[in-house]
Amino acid sequence: MRPQPERLKAVELYAWVGEDELGSGVIGLKQGRVPAGYIPMVATTEEKMKREFLMVAMSTQAATYGRKIYLCRFRFDGVVWATHEGEAPA
Repeated sequence: MRPQPERLKAVELYAWVGEDELGSGVIGLKQGRVPAGYIPMVATTEEKMKREFLMVAMSTQAATYGRKIYLCRFRFDGVVWATHEGEAPA
């Protein structure tokens, strides 16, 4: 069952965010290395994002590229787009 908009209002997302490594000024989600490759560092709990290995990984990445990385909290502001119930991808 999909979360209803009322339930979405309680959702918070935590993400590691920062300027890209090449210095373009573009801000985006930071990625972490996992066995399958790189994934965006986003979770629904602060505790998950503050795990020691992530703190070390983000600190190492920031030191390597000379760019500050922030752990940010995002709160629900509204639905931008939604699928219909049971809608399959086109």
